[in-house]
Amino acid sequence: MTLAEISRHCYELAQSYLDLDGSTLDGVINETQNAIRLTRDYFLEDIFTRWSPLDGEISFSYNGGKDCQVLLLLYLGCLWEFFVVQAGKSQYALQFQLFPMHSLPSVFINLDETFPILYRFINESAARYHLELYESCPQCNDGPCDMPSQFRRFLDGPGEGTRAIVIGVRYTDPFGDQLEPIQRTDSNWPDFVRLQPLLHWRLSNVWSFLLYSGEPISELYKVGFTSIGSIEGTTPNPHLLRTKHSGAREKEEGRSPFQWEIDHRYIASATAREEHSEEWLQSLAEQYLPGWYLTDDSLERAGRLKKGK
Repeated sequence: MTLAEISRHCYELAQSYLDLDGSTLDGVINETQNAIRLTRDYFLEDIFTRWSPLDGEISFSYNGGKDCQVLLLLYLGCLWEFFVVQAGKSQYALQFQLFPMHSLPSVFINLDETFPILYRFINESAARYHLELYESCPQCNDGPCDMPSQFRRFLDGPGEGTRAIVIGVRYTDPFGDQLEPIQRTDSNWPDFVRLQPLLHWRLSNVWSFLLYSGEPISELYKVGFTSIGSIEGTTPNPHLLRTKHSGAREKEEGRSPFQWEIDHRYIASATAREEHSEEWLQSLAEQYLPGWYLTDDSLERAGRLKKGK
């Protein structure tokens, strides 16, 4: 698919989710619909009217995680709505409204050693979503290896001209409660505007929309990971061990908390399949429930190891 085609697909995906009858389904559906509407309002009314996606003023921060993937799906859909759907209300017929972009400026700040299977997913999904992805690789460069320095390297190089960067952070992330949807960076960072229209999303909203989308996701989420950092600093979430209460719930109910979304997903995919591409993943799958069995935001990062431990 071209960028125009995948953007249209993402627009129709979001519309399909918004058309679900939230009043007769799980309350998470209705809550997620409201979350989607607010995120779209940020993009269409507050962001695209101030910074142009066309000339590189907006870049997208992408690391293959569930939050930024959800945000990317909505971002692509909003691009289609902004450039085609809204333009189609003009005096010109829809067939004359051409989608004006071929790739998305984006950046992957890779500070630590990434799981090879996640790295592969990042590259595969970057191709699917037509990301013009710049990877910051500190171990290959001289100079500081902190995040502000690597963003500065991007802005001084391929990201020159970028004025705002879309970031998939949520209020429940560390220091997330101090953030705003549109916020200029602090004085110790390079100067750009952080666009954070996913702040209000809860973990259950992320799982609901992502699983309904049917989009390919990182295999790590299928074997107990709920928050992914470096190889050395991340394990499957201990609260998803099949021998604990989560496993008991699975045996009692026999269903994922988001089984409806999986059964009715927008496109058929391998999102919920049990086969895994590598033997060690299959071993983890036998020990841990999929990440989407966890919906408690306070436990989402329980698999993250503190540095020095």
